[in-house]
Amino acid sequence: MLVVLSLALGGIWLGLRAAGPGSYETALGRVSVEVSPALHGRVDAFIPIADWGVRAHPFSAPIRLEVEPRSLDRQALISAVGGNGSVLAESERDAQHAATRALVRALLWAVGGGIAAGAVLALAVAAAATRRPPVLVAAVAAPALTAAAIALVTLLAARATFDPDAFDHPSFFARGAELSQLVDVAEKAREGSQSYSSSVQRTIAGYAALLSAGVRLRDVTAAPRALLASDFHNNVLAINPLARLFSKGPAFVPGDLGQSGSGAEARLLVPRVHKLGSPIVAVSGNHDSRLLMRRLARSGAIVLTGSGRLRADGSTDGRPVQRIAGLRMAGIADPLEWRGRNPDDPRRVFSFAQLPNGRERYARVARSVVDWFDSLPERPQVVLIHQNGLAQNLARTLAARRAQKRLLILTGHDHKQHIDRYGHIVVADAGSAGAGGPFGARTTPVGVALLHFPGAGRLPSAIDMIRVEPFSGAASAARAVLSSRASCESPVVFCHDRGAAP
Repeated sequence: MLVVLSLALGGIWLGLRAAGPGSYETALGRVSVEVSPALHGRVDAFIPIADWGVRAHPFSAPIRLEVEPRSLDRQALISAVGGNGSVLAESERDAQHAATRALVRALLWAVGGGIAAGAVLALAVAAAATRRPPVLVAAVAAPALTAAAIALVTLLAARATFDPDAFDHPSFFARGAELSQLVDVAEKAREGSQSYSSSVQRTIAGYAALLSAGVRLRDVTAAPRALLASDFHNNVLAINPLARLFSKGPAFVPGDLGQSGSGAEARLLVPRVHKLGSPIVAVSGNHDSRLLMRRLARSGAIVLTGSGRLRADGSTDGRPVQRIAGLRMAGIADPLEWRGRNPDDPRRVFSFAQLPNGRERYARVARSVVDWFDSLPERPQVVLIHQNGLAQNLARTLAARRAQKRLLILTGHDHKQHIDRYGHIVVADAGSAGAGGPFGARTTPVGVALLHFPGAGRLPSAIDMIRVEPFSGAASAARAVLSSRASCESPVVFCHDRGAAP
C-alpha cells in the first residue's frame, strides 16, 4: 500500500509538472494559470511588467494556482480600474471559468501521471516474475485510481474551503526598491473598491490597478516613510543592500546592532549604519555594549537612553524625551547592555535566564520600565525598547489604564515580524535585519519594516512588514493600516483589544 501511495503522489507531481500552465481568455486579456503542489493552499498573481506579485490564501488544500497575464486589453483594463460594473462582472465570470478549467486540467494530468507511475510498477512486476494480465492491470490501475482519488479530494477541499474575502488581505512580493509603490497602489485600489458587488470583483479591480500601475511606475508616489530595522548581530553584509533599497528617511534601530559590541564590531558597524537613513535613532540591545553605543553617538547618531541622548563621553543631555523628525521620542538602554571594559568578557550574560533568580530580576526590570515611562516629563509619541517582552508589558500596562493617547513602541529581540495592537497603543517588531548574524545572510531573508507617515508630527498610518533577500533585492511585504479595524485580519497583526482602532 505504501508503494502504491508513493507512486500515486509521485505520479501527481510528475503530471502537474508535465502539464505546465494553461492559457485562457478573460475580459482583461489572456492569462496563463498553472496548478502545482504546495504545503499550503494559495494563489499567486504575477505582474511581470513590473516584476510584482500578489499572494493570498483563499482555500485549505495543498495546491498553488499561479496566474500571469500573457496579453492585455488596455481599454478593458482602464474600465476595470474605473469600476465599470459590466467589465468587472464579465471578468469575474471569466476568472471563475479559467480557474475551473485549470483545476480540471490539473486533475486529468494528475491521473495521467498516476497511470504512468502504474505502468512503471507493472513493468517492475513483469520483470520480477511471470504474472497474469489481471495482475499487471491491477498494478497500473492502483496508482492511477489512488492518484485520481487524491486529486479529486484535493480539488473538492479547495472548493469547499474557498473564501473570496481572503483576497482583501494579500501579501506582496517585488523587487525591494519598488515594493512600497506596489503596496501603495494596492491600498488605494482597495479603498476605492469597497462598493463593488463582490469580493472577487474587488480583487479583479485591484489586480487591474496593479497591472495598470506596472506600466507607469513614475506616476506612483510613496508617502514620507521611515525604516525600522533591528537585530543586525554584526551582519554588515546586509546593511549595504538594505541602504540601497530603503534609505530615504529616518531609520529607527531598536538594538542588537552587534553580537558583542566589541571595538572591532564598532569599527565595522558604525560607518555602515549611517547609510540606512538620516537621522539614525537607536537604543542598545542585550548584544550591544556601552562602547559601541558611545562610538555610534560620536558619529552623529541619536542614541537614546532612559535619561536622555547619549554623548560620546558616556554622559547624557538630561532630556529623556527628544523631538526627532517632528515626533516626541524616548528610548531606554537595554538592561543587559554591557557596561564593562571588555565586551567579550567570558563572564558576560545575554539573557535573564542565565542569571540567578532570573525571573525575579526580569519582573523587577519590567516594573522599572513602566516606572521610567511614568516619570517622563512629557508623553512621547514613539518609544524604543529592544526587548520585545518589556515592550509588550509596557503596552499591556498602559492599555489596562485605558490610555487614550496614541503610542507607538518600536522593538525587536525575538527575530519575529509582528504588530501588536492594544487599543490606541501599537507595538511594532520588524524581525531580524541581519538574519540572525552574518552566516545566515545568503540563506535567511532579513526582516525590516517601513513606517508610512501621513504628515509631520503624526504617527504612522500604515506599516509594511518586509522580508528581503538582501543580495537579489527580491522582497515580500504585508501592509497593516493602523487606522482601520480591518488591520486585525492581517496575518502580521495581533489585536489584543478589538475596540477602537488606534
